[in-house]
Amino acid sequence: MPFIIKAVSISLSEFPGVNASVNEDCTFLTLKGAHNIGVAVDSPGGLIVPNIKNVQNLHLLQIAQELNRLQAEAKAGTLKPHDLTGGTFTLSNIGAVSVSK
Repeated sequence: MPFIIKAVSISLSEFPGVNASVNEDCTFLTLKGAHNIGVAVDSPGGLIVPNIKNVQNLHLLQIAQELNRLQAEAKAGTLKPHDLTGGTFTLSNIGAVSVSK
């Protein structure tokens, strides 16, 4: 997963329009400078999406460490509001979930 997160960040640098948001009436586009990449995580209360801040400035080991911290805190129910806000792009790893046909 850290490799995918870093690859997404590199792609967002090449295509900054993907890391953007529009206002309510879709008349203004805001490009986001930071790559705060959210990762869907299972928690006792259900699925939540904490995010790794400023991925564009992190190397793979730092991304892996932050991902491990967020997953552990999600399982323990100790995530802070800062961990859950400010995301600019979200990933989900459906491979970690059992899916029936």
